[in-house]
Amino acid sequence: MTATQFDALPVEDGRRWELLDGELIEMSSATAGHNDVEAELLLSLRFFMKSRRLGRVIPDTEFAFGEDRLRPDLSILLQSKWIQVDRDKVPVRIIPDIAVEIVSPSEVAGNLERKVAVYIETGVAEVWVIHAPRQYMYVHTSDSIRKLRSSEALSTPLLPGWSLPLAELFAP
Repeated sequence: MTATQFDALPVEDGRRWELLDGELIEMSSATAGHNDVEAELLLSLRFFMKSRRLGRVIPDTEFAFGEDRLRPDLSILLQSKWIQVDRDKVPVRIIPDIAVEIVSPSEVAGNLERKVAVYIETGVAEVWVIHAPRQYMYVHTSDSIRKLRSSEALSTPLLPGWSLPLAELFAP
């Protein structure tokens, strides 16, 4: 399927799709644990970014990454990009600065690797891949991959002054 064909599909309530390398992929419903990690990260980032006018973090929104249509669990757009976003249209055609994927039990490893590659190849500065049940995550950039464990804190040069201990993110 092409991106043009995908964009022409009707929006169906309760159905989530992505287009990856021309393949239509149905997204499964998120678990309570997945949503808890997403909400914790979203709240921490949203408060920090909004209070400093740094941009926005938005959940589960379809973006155009070249010919692919992906829905990161969270997308972080710094202010210079956020002000360019047409907030009433999907797919969003501005590439986020950070894409966050929280690995679900039903996630196909190959698809996740392909998504990370698409994000990096299209200009996403950082991709955070969170493995909540095992309490670790990876931070991917164009030139490195860093593994963080629950005893460490997540921070990024893109958001100076912000950090989040992973133990808080993974707390039961």
